[in-house]
Amino acid sequence: MGEVELVGLHDDGEHLILATSDGQQFRLRIDEPLRAAVRRDRPQLEQLRAERASVMAPREIQARIRAGATAQEVADSAGLPIAAVRRYEGPVIAEREYIAELARDTPVRHETGAPTLGDLVTDRLAARGVDVASLSWDAAREGSLPWTVLARFEVADEAREAQWAFDVSARVLTASDDEARWLSETELDEPVARRHLAAVRDVVFDVTVGAHADPDPEPAPADRTAVMLDALSARRGHRQPVEVEDDGEAFEGFGPQHAFDFGFDAAPPGAHPVDVEPEAEARVYPRPVAVVPREEALPAPEPLPMPPADAEPVAAHADERPRSRRGRAKVPSWDEIVFGARPE
Repeated sequence: MGEVELVGLHDDGEHLILATSDGQQFRLRIDEPLRAAVRRDRPQLEQLRAERASVMAPREIQARIRAGATAQEVADSAGLPIAAVRRYEGPVIAEREYIAELARDTPVRHETGAPTLGDLVTDRLAARGVDVASLSWDAAREGSLPWTVLARFEVADEAREAQWAFDVSARVLTASDDEARWLSETELDEPVARRHLAAVRDVVFDVTVGAHADPDPEPAPADRTAVMLDALSARRGHRQPVEVEDDGEAFEGFGPQHAFDFGFDAAPPGAHPVDVEPEAEARVYPRPVAVVPREEALPAPEPLPMPPADAEPVAAHADERPRSRRGRAKVPSWDEIVFGARPE
């Protein structure tokens, strides 16, 4: 093998000029493999050589092996020698074996004392007469999807496979097919008896179709009285609000007695006042407006005789009384007492 020496950098800046001992010159392109070789970056150099030798990168080879493909299947699909593929399969195979072992040691439920997946599958296969020596475990993963755990066994010389979805971070296994459910289910084998429910019978009423309902007969007079009494009894004990009106006048009594004696005819007053005692005259009040409980016309009362002159100081003293009963409620009428509302 002849030796060459570096002469310098080519004018284009992308090639090196090399020369032999006899003066013959060569041009070498500056590329990534050359840079990796100069930096002594062996892994990068090997990857670049593999990329030149084939169209499949080592990362793609490992992704296919992680998804469950064998080295021979990857080599056949990429057109590579089997040795070039096995160079990258070692770390991926170790990863798959670790995930399968982790899944076998995972309890099928989060309860205390729950069996692990490996023990439960082995017991189920042995109970059904399956040779447990044919049982093998594996794991695979497509891209960023969750891991899939596989259990392969033979039943009557027929290959079977059960699959579970395995969440590694949460340690949760979920059966993906019937074989996996048959091997790892922990519910009762017999279905729970369904509850028998009876249909609810419809309630049938005797209704005459097409017939109009007869109007209720009007109540008799005695019934009307009973209805009115019932209404009054129902309203008994419920007090109606009383409207207080401030008329600005002081309440000073109900007036003389003869104002309420409707059948009494007052005699005409005398021509001269009667001599009275001053003590008795001091209790005489001025004439108020007569308040009647009914809305009936009443005869106007006759004017009272004028008191003597010596009684004026007493009357003036009576007018100076404090108005402490201002704003007293009016006496309700008979209609308000019976029907509970003021007449319109």
